[in-house]
Amino acid sequence: MKLKFFIASFNRASDGAISLLSKKLKDKDMLVQHYKDSDYILAVGDRKETFEFVLERFRENRKIIHLWAGEISQGTHDEVYRHSITMMSMMQLCTNHTAKERVLALCKAIDKKPNAYVVGNVMLDNLEIDTTMVPNEPYDVILYNPPTELNRNDIINEINIVRKMIFRRYFWIEPNGDFGSELVKPFVTDKTIEHKKFLGLLKNCERFITNSSSMFYEAPFLMKDTKNIISIGMRNINRESKYTNMTLKDASDNILNIFKRLKNG
Repeated sequence: MKLKFFIASFNRASDGAISLLSKKLKDKDMLVQHYKDSDYILAVGDRKETFEFVLERFRENRKIIHLWAGEISQGTHDEVYRHSITMMSMMQLCTNHTAKERVLALCKAIDKKPNAYVVGNVMLDNLEIDTTMVPNEPYDVILYNPPTELNRNDIINEINIVRKMIFRRYFWIEPNGDFGSELVKPFVTDKTIEHKKFLGLLKNCERFITNSSSMFYEAPFLMKDTKNIISIGMRNINRESKYTNMTLKDASDNILNIFKRLKNG
């Protein structure tokens, strides 16, 4: 009998990033729509919604696998959520060796036996591009997610920094829903944009003005000149993936091969 997996992802960007992995699990009849029908729960990333969901499943003694374990960022509460999910997981999937070393240290600190693997980044598996939104004129792409560690006035100040940078056509992408997102939404031009259309805009833009992890993941692989990636504030400034080897290919297949070794019960 095939193992069944439920994917716990509560973020538009994460959904897009793991879409190829989701499709492969579905094609192999290994994906279920309700966690109660699953053998394993694949917890994606570091959202507070994911943490809250995983905490309840941990209390039920569900088997949890953490994707993107061991990452670090800055300017958000994600660190607490992410590492807490790792501590509740029975398997940890890391994008790079530095992240894995952090998972090993975290598990050692709480006397937990680690089960960590370096699989690469599933975001790089899914770089399908749709250019139907790309205009016939120069433009910028803006994606600003409010840092959860800042107060409202500081968030407004950063938004104003972004606004002062605008001098040509732009696409301002909807933020991720964190605290303070309502301050950003009045300036948003494009809501619920498909991941492949976002990548199409990103590939062809003049500048990418952002504080999202996309500046370290997709943007360097798509944009012609990384000097045109303009970082705002401190959020994600210490994303470790920018310093590490992100060239490990076929992360989705690497994950599936690991899943094949899992057992029921």
